[in-house]
Amino acid sequence: MLPFGLRPDSLHQAYGQLAADSNGTDSDRSDECCPDPEPQVFNPNLDDVLHVRRLFQLKLSHALPEELIDMIIDAAEYWPSVEQKMQNQRIIKKDCDQVLLKTVPFCYDRNSLEQESNPTPLPHRGAHPCRKIVFKISSHDQGGGRRRDNMYEYSWTWFDAEVIRGAHKRNMYVDGTEQEILDNERGQVRKHYTEADAELLPRDNKLQVNAAHVDEIQHNKIVWDFRDDIQADSPEAFEIERTLGRGRATLDGHGVRELEIGDSIAIWARARFPGWSNHVDRASVRIFWAV
Repeated sequence: MLPFGLRPDSLHQAYGQLAADSNGTDSDRSDECCPDPEPQVFNPNLDDVLHVRRLFQLKLSHALPEELIDMIIDAAEYWPSVEQKMQNQRIIKKDCDQVLLKTVPFCYDRNSLEQESNPTPLPHRGAHPCRKIVFKISSHDQGGGRRRDNMYEYSWTWFDAEVIRGAHKRNMYVDGTEQEILDNERGQVRKHYTEADAELLPRDNKLQVNAAHVDEIQHNKIVWDFRDDIQADSPEAFEIERTLGRGRATLDGHGVRELEIGDSIAIWARARFPGWSNHVDRASVRIFWAV
């Protein structure tokens, strides 16, 4: 069983190919991080979704029950979303991990976080309204060397996603400038030298690994969906990790279902061992939630 972002009706590249959207796709192709010849798809904003809900509630001859409206909205995946993009290209050298971007705290408006002492969350449905997270990364390693049949094996440049709990309380924005709230965000201090370090090597919960010894840009799209249910120890999870370079512990949907109001997501780019470097051209995160 494939995660929702990798179901057959979502794929338009051969399974495991190094090509645009090689990690599978969904209906969202609006980000120029991953060039795609297909037309852009409309992503509704919060006002759009609220307007449709009002139509169901008020304009029909018989108003639909709220539970049925919720089911229709979710079946259509008609959710508002916000996107955060990396600002500049990066090259991450050995042991100099960097944060590429941090999303605006979930279900909050950046301006209100900066200007109000007690900002109100955006409209949302339920305590855990996140429905989907779409990561897009265009990157490659330093190239050179022998390519293996499994190009994701023995690759020492990769990406991790970190959830920053309660980021809305941490003064992320001051005078229009995003603040560093994580340790060593710019990789100014070299770290990760011993096997005791949990982040020395790519882990089961990695976001994405670059194909090893490939100096052409790879356009990866990683979709986390709240309906995903592939367990990390299943054969399907090992196959996805082997052929797509995704972390097998990220395929069960918990990262979406457990995201809380006010959390932020940071993307870390990492590189290990002499001669290895992670070249990041573009990166973005789009978060969808239910209203």
